[in-house]
Amino acid sequence: MSANIKTLSGAAFQGDWNPLFREAEKARGKHWAEEANCINRDIGIFFPKGDHPREDPHEVAERLALSIVRPMKLCASCPLPVAARCLVDSIEHDDEWGIRGGLLASERSQLRATWQQRVDDKVVERALRGATAPLSTGEREAVIARFAADSSVLDAAAVARALGVTRDYLFKLAWRARKKSRPAPAVDAA
Repeated sequence: MSANIKTLSGAAFQGDWNPLFREAEKARGKHWAEEANCINRDIGIFFPKGDHPREDPHEVAERLALSIVRPMKLCASCPLPVAARCLVDSIEHDDEWGIRGGLLASERSQLRATWQQRVDDKVVERALRGATAPLSTGEREAVIARFAADSSVLDAAAVARALGVTRDYLFKLAWRARKKSRPAPAVDAA
């Protein structure tokens, strides 16, 4: 069976993000979107009225059947690495609205919720060594907490690069994490 964006996103729904990530990595560089079939098109077609992130995707697809045919066909004709990168990018940047990577906003909403809950210890370890990769909210928090606990051992520049922040901001995040993890002082009821 050849992979398509629906099988890749289906695996991600089940908690296996690796097939989607592997495919997205094939669309390298900051100009990956130039290979998309939607380039130089009216982006309005990718924002159909009635596709709300908090609605049932099946009901949305039935209700908007005619208005989503064209954008969905464009997504389906996109090279798979580009469609995968588009989808990962939309999830990584928490894009709520519009069709991205061949999924309606209502479909991506469920996938975004799964993404935010995900914590992969291997991804956290790689980020602590400076590897840049999409991080879920949980993974990002785990990297910051680990850095806050071991900031003298870990390379601040590498961790900052992995998080996409400056070194100074990383130290501010670590300070906040340490402050948050401290127990509240006992109040004397004298």
